[in-house]
Amino acid sequence: TRTFPVGGGRRPNVPHITIVLTDGMSQNSSYTEQEAAAVHGQGITVFVIGIGNQVDEKELAAIASTPTDNFMFKIDNFDALQSIKDRLAVRTCKVPPATPAPPTPPTVNEDAVLYGNAHCGPKIPVDLKIVFDTSAIGLDNSKFIMRFIADVSDRLDLQQSQSEVGTVTNDCATKSLADVSFGSGHDREKLEQSLVGTSPSFSWMMRKLRLSFDQQEQRKKVAVVFLGETLDGAEFRKVLRETGRAKFMGIQILVVGVGTRVNSRQASFLATQANQVFFALSYDIIDELEGPLLLQICTLN
Repeated sequence: TRTFPVGGGRRPNVPHITIVLTDGMSQNSSYTEQEAAAVHGQGITVFVIGIGNQVDEKELAAIASTPTDNFMFKIDNFDALQSIKDRLAVRTCKVPPATPAPPTPPTVNEDAVLYGNAHCGPKIPVDLKIVFDTSAIGLDNSKFIMRFIADVSDRLDLQQSQSEVGTVTNDCATKSLADVSFGSGHDREKLEQSLVGTSPSFSWMMRKLRLSFDQQEQRKKVAVVFLGETLDGAEFRKVLRETGRAKFMGIQILVVGVGTRVNSRQASFLATQANQVFFALSYDIIDELEGPLLLQICTLN
């Protein structure tokens, strides 16, 4: 995304070559292999040099272009780099001009996403909104959700997939996210600025969600709605009406029910599909839903 950015920074009709040197292994091999596959798919030729006995040859082979016999080197120490420089020079001169492969959807290692900390990228660009009622759940629970958003955003390949994450809520709790640790997957300031408005009802928030999406935006519209209580009959009918309008606009709605006061039947009615409803007993353990929710988002078509 930086050295060989798509759409700029590459000279046409010349080889695009990367030489990777490493004396160890990555902390997340599945994510490394996903990124290596994306590099190969962009027509970039990769030579990899493993130095010493702490490298993972399987990982080296995944990083290297094919055939690996031609693009992978394994040496005992850094001094031995001199022994391969001539062979490496000759082989780089034989690399043809880059011809990127047609774009393919990123592969998702489902087990690594569900049970590990693997990253994943949506198959298509996504505009993701997280909906929660701060006035109903309180300050402490709102912080749990903001940490959840931070963790989910960090594991989504937002930049690569040209996706964005935002919130739809009210300002009854706090606009400061100082207690939430953010990584590089999203913009703290943008998320803070999205914590605006007042919410007299849950149906009002669903209307706000619907209006928050740009109709001209080509990205897939996705909402994750947190529900913490049973809605009374009149309010539920209003919410259903707003939800129906949102679905008509093409917004995919995933529902997270938290606590024992959630009506599972109501949650199922709000979600776009039956398998897009998730439940947690309390807000302090919603991180257990991180993997299943990520997998749903990353496999949307």
